[in-house]
Amino acid sequence: MFDVYVDEQYIIYQEGTSEGTQKKYKKEGFWYKLDAHGNEGLCEYLVSKLLTFSNLRPEEYVIYEYGMINGSNGCRSKDFLHNDEELITLYRLYYNEYGHDLSKVLANFENMEKRIEYTLDFVKKSTGYDLYDYLKKTFTLDRITLNEDRHVNNLALLFSNEKFKASPIFDNGKSLLTDNLSYNRNFPISENVKRVTAKPFSGSHEAMYNYFGEGFKLDYENAIKWLETEPQSKERDILLYQVKRYYC
Repeated sequence: MFDVYVDEQYIIYQEGTSEGTQKKYKKEGFWYKLDAHGNEGLCEYLVSKLLTFSNLRPEEYVIYEYGMINGSNGCRSKDFLHNDEELITLYRLYYNEYGHDLSKVLANFENMEKRIEYTLDFVKKSTGYDLYDYLKKTFTLDRITLNEDRHVNNLALLFSNEKFKASPIFDNGKSLLTDNLSYNRNFPISENVKRVTAKPFSGSHEAMYNYFGEGFKLDYENAIKWLETEPQSKERDILLYQVKRYYC
């Protein structure tokens, strides 16, 4: 764990998240984020550490550290953007192109398949990039970690030298039921995981996973061994349950 003090001069406000304006700090090549909804920093750490047991390349996901920021819990990650790169979320890409909120447009489609097809088509036409593989990997992760906040501002592309490519997978803080108001500590984990609602194309992680298929392989045995060494927490226990659930 890290323990740092970050002065208010390093605050950066980011618009357009699911909670409205979000406060983060950026200092000396690191982004710092305080917990605002449950144990977000712990979730970011656990989820990104899990991916080190996958066959994804290190540049395909952001690594988060769990620690203390100005005396409060949170996380930090290295700035993954190079000097000539720009992060463009699907929300921003669509708004710049059409002047509308993509999530509201998707809500008008009658089923998940049409929402996905529309999004893939608009990204391909706007950027020339095929987003399918990126979404496949992202929803494989979200199925395991039960991310409830994969809105269109948490899906993104990188733009550099007039070309687009997939962003690393980032922002996994609202996973593992950390801020799920329906969570009941008197119920077993097997019942609580049923209370999760996914985004952005369907309320079901399984449905989106089944549409895209498996995006990466996970070394389940070593992931389980690692999780069993982590300090006990609700979030650790849920991730351990999920990893064992999909172990094969």
